[in-house]
Amino acid sequence: MKDKKPRDKKNSELERRKYIRLDAIFPVEFQFLDVATKKPIGEMKQGFTRDIGRGGICLEANNIGDAFKQALKEQKARLDLRMHIPLKASEKKAVAEISWCKEIKSDYPNKYLIGLSFLEISAKDRDSIYSHAKKISLLPKIVSIAVILLFFGVLYFYSVDFALKKENKRLVTQLVELSGKRSILEKDILVFDSERNELESELLENQDKLVEYKQRVKELKKSSLALKQKYELLEHFEQDKSEIESELKAAVSEKEDLTEKVANLSKEAQDLKNRISNLTSKRATAEGDLKTLLTSFEDVEDKNIKNMYKWIENHQNRLTGLVTSYEGDKKLEDWAFTYDQSLVAQVFTLMGDQEKARAIFDFYKHKAKKAKGSFVNAYDSYTGLVLEYSVHAGPNIWLGIAALQYTQKFKDKDYLPLAEDIAGWLIKLQNDDKEFGIKGGPDFTWFSTEHNLDAYAFFGMLYKITEEEKYLQAQERTLEWIKKNAFNKKQGRFNRGKGDATIATDTFAWAIAALGPELLKASNMDPDQIMDFAEENCLVTTYFIREDGEQVEITGFDFGKYEHTPRGGVVSTEWTAQMIVSFKIMAAYHNNRKGLQKADYYKRKADFHLSELEKMVVISPSRVGQGEGCLPYATHDDVDTGHGWRVASGTTTGSTAGTTYTIFAKYNYNPLMLQ
Repeated sequence: MKDKKPRDKKNSELERRKYIRLDAIFPVEFQFLDVATKKPIGEMKQGFTRDIGRGGICLEANNIGDAFKQALKEQKARLDLRMHIPLKASEKKAVAEISWCKEIKSDYPNKYLIGLSFLEISAKDRDSIYSHAKKISLLPKIVSIAVILLFFGVLYFYSVDFALKKENKRLVTQLVELSGKRSILEKDILVFDSERNELESELLENQDKLVEYKQRVKELKKSSLALKQKYELLEHFEQDKSEIESELKAAVSEKEDLTEKVANLSKEAQDLKNRISNLTSKRATAEGDLKTLLTSFEDVEDKNIKNMYKWIENHQNRLTGLVTSYEGDKKLEDWAFTYDQSLVAQVFTLMGDQEKARAIFDFYKHKAKKAKGSFVNAYDSYTGLVLEYSVHAGPNIWLGIAALQYTQKFKDKDYLPLAEDIAGWLIKLQNDDKEFGIKGGPDFTWFSTEHNLDAYAFFGMLYKITEEEKYLQAQERTLEWIKKNAFNKKQGRFNRGKGDATIATDTFAWAIAALGPELLKASNMDPDQIMDFAEENCLVTTYFIREDGEQVEITGFDFGKYEHTPRGGVVSTEWTAQMIVSFKIMAAYHNNRKGLQKADYYKRKADFHLSELEKMVVISPSRVGQGEGCLPYATHDDVDTGHGWRVASGTTTGSTAGTTYTIFAKYNYNPLMLQ
């Protein structure tokens, strides 16, 4: 036996070299077999593989009994193997002979490494064992490569994200700068027009007086001649002479005075003509500058409007379909107001993005929890859970309006039942009132002009699509209620509600948008007077502080008459955008009536205020917003609107309502009329 040991050791080393040495560990059950009889010796034992090759395995085994030690050392036994590869359904069987063995010192008694060469094994099992081992040996390399690719992918994403934010910031800066220049030119033209109108009016008055005075001079000349003749004829009558002499002197004095006035008026008329000519020249220069500016401005404006739309898209939750109403106010972080969802659904519809609009309607059709028979004011944009249990008529009407605009645009009636359910609920509210007014909601007693204007538009849309008489009747009843309870005849404007004379800017804008100038005029509600009242009482100029600390002057519309509140003037982006839509409606109205001067006046108002809003575009501060442009809700944060609610907190808080309505204003979209 001593002669064999060196040779065995050499053979052992040769056997080891045959293995490809793929590190792979999996359990192996084995049983010793007698070489001669091939019958099992002892019980089944368990071990684990160390190395695997096509010709065999290296087996690690513990607790080898004393009876088998000699068999291992002399390599006289064979092993019956049952190999269990992870994730494989069946075990792999083989019979192997011992090529070499080595005892290992460790905490376990009788621990051996045993080199085995397969004697009996199917080709399929051999390939399966080897393939599994090879995959395991390659796994660290694959993981390393995946980690490296992931690292470079993240690096690429952040570089693209950084570049995108940088470009968006450049676009917003360019828009604000050009909007400022544009608004100055628009404002100058409006001032020139206003001053010119005053001067022309003064010139007309001057010319009327000039004609009157010249006529009077002629009359006085004639009278003086007659009096002189009378004086000569009646010279011998002292008393008559004295009276006539006095009258003659008065007439001559008046003639001289009027002659001087005629000269002064002629001079003043020439001065007025010169000033009008100068203003006309300045206006032409301003119009030329504006035309030059617009060639570069329109492209920048279009890109920023598209970025604002992208900002809205980025905030749509994939699970619920809802869009967060505010970005930047922690208290309202995940709030999705139903009114805002209506605006977003309409902006998706306007842009032709049918699937995104459907996602919102699907939430309200299949998932949204109702209260008091209809939808609540606000839901969680991520979970869809109720956040505000109040049920107001207005947000539900607006949701119905959005569904009808979608139906009209895409000729898809999937959500028409949603709108009709809301209408049925609304008609019940209407029938509860003897005057057929629609109150604020099932739990409220007040009546809002805004809600009833919305309802008028909503019922009209439903009648146009379905041709059902019940909707026409509901619309006519709503109009009668508006005439009787909402319009203030003395002041020529709308009240905030029944018995509530508070000034609310949105009632003026939405009256133009919902009823239309033609119907207002026919109903003895002058649309021009309504717009004039809004400008006289709700137009303010204030300051907005941008992210970099720059203070920008903004002219726009407050929520009401700001003198009635201690906070001072505030410009609302949403309510100013509503007025822009109404200015454009009025421009079209006067253009159709051949009132070109008035149409141009309203168009310039719309362009000026849109430029003012664009000076307020801010860059989204969140990762979700991806640096896109958006609009805050107002020039000031956390202020009282004067209507029972406050503006969101945060000077750079992005507002879904303000941003969507500005897009409406840009594209001349009236949500209260079927497009």
